[in-house]
Amino acid sequence: MKLFLVCIAILISNRATAQDAIDKYILAQMEKEKMVGLSVGVIKNGQIVKAKGYGKANVELGVAASENTVYKLASVSKQIIATAIMKMVEERKISLQDPISKFFKDAPGHWNKITVRHLLNHTSGLQRESPAFEAMAEKPDSVLIKEAYKDSLAFPTGTKWQYCNLGYFMLADIIRIKTGQPFASYMREEIFVKHGLSNTQTTSVKSIIPNRADGYVTTKGTLFNAEDYIALRPSGAFVSTITDLLKWEKLLQQNKILTESSLNQMWNDKVTTPAVSGNGEVIYYGYGWRIARYLNKDVVFHTGVLPGFRAIFYRIPAEKTTIIILANSELQDIIKTAEGLAELSLANLEKAK
Repeated sequence: MKLFLVCIAILISNRATAQDAIDKYILAQMEKEKMVGLSVGVIKNGQIVKAKGYGKANVELGVAASENTVYKLASVSKQIIATAIMKMVEERKISLQDPISKFFKDAPGHWNKITVRHLLNHTSGLQRESPAFEAMAEKPDSVLIKEAYKDSLAFPTGTKWQYCNLGYFMLADIIRIKTGQPFASYMREEIFVKHGLSNTQTTSVKSIIPNRADGYVTTKGTLFNAEDYIALRPSGAFVSTITDLLKWEKLLQQNKILTESSLNQMWNDKVTTPAVSGNGEVIYYGYGWRIARYLNKDVVFHTGVLPGFRAIFYRIPAEKTTIIILANSELQDIIKTAEGLAELSLANLEKAK
C-alpha cells in the first residue's frame, strides 16, 4: 500500500511539474509578444493535462480568459467542415470524385474538372476569394459562388496547390444542397449538438454568445479593438472554446465521428504545398489539415487568422498528443508557440517511458 501511494505521489508530482512548465512557457510567450489573452488545451498520450486561460478575454471589463472563453477559430474551422464532408462520404451521400457541376448546375464550363476532393485540398484552380466577398456585408454563399463564375482559373484544375477560401464556401453550400438544411443548422444539429459541443457554433455578431472574447490589435504600441467581420465565412466559420475543442479531439481519437480509415485519409491523401516548416521540412495539405514533420514525427495541424484572433490545432497522431491555442490578439508565430508546447509534452512522455 505504501509503495502504491508513493507511486501515485510521484505521478501527481510529475504532472504538476509538467503543468508548471507549460504555464511558465505560455506566460513567457505572452510577455514576449505582448499578448492580451489566450486559452490553451493540451492532450498527452490521450489524456487531457491542460485546459486553462491566461490574460484577458475582455480588456475593458477586466474579464479573465478561461478554458470556457469563446474565440473565433478562423481557418481552424476548415478541418471541421472537411470532417462533415467526410461524414457525408461515409454515408454515401456524396463522393470525393463528384464533379461540382453535380451540385452547381449552372457552373461555367471551365469548372467542369473540379471535384469535391479538389475543393478540400485547394487544388481546384479557383481564385482565393469570391469577387463579391465583403467582410462587412452579409451575403448568401450561393450569391458569392455565382459571382465567381466569371473569374478565370488561377491554374488548370489539379495541377498545383493554392490556398482557396472560396472552395470552402462551396463545400458549405454542398452540405446545404445535399441535406436541404442551412449549413449552420446542419452543423449545429448533426455535428455539434449530437456530440456535446455546446459552445461551438457558426460565427455571428448578432447572437448572444456567453463568454465571448473580444479581439484586439496593437498599432504603434497602442491597443485597439479589432474589426469584427459581419460576414459569415464558411472558410473560417466557427467560434468555440478550449473545452469543446478538447472534446472534439477526443472524439476524433476515439473514431466517434469518423472511422479511422476516413480520418487517416484526411491527411494521407495529401498534396505538396510551396511552404516549408521552420526546420526546412516540406508542408503538405490534406483535407482541411496541413501535414509536416517535427522532431522526427508526423504532425497534422491548421492555423487560423482573423483580425484580433489567432488559433492553432496541432496534432501528433502517433503520440495521441495535441496542442490547441486560441488567442484574442495577434500572436506573431503561433506555430512556433505550439511547437514549443509539443516539445514540452513529448519530453515528459519520454521521461514517463
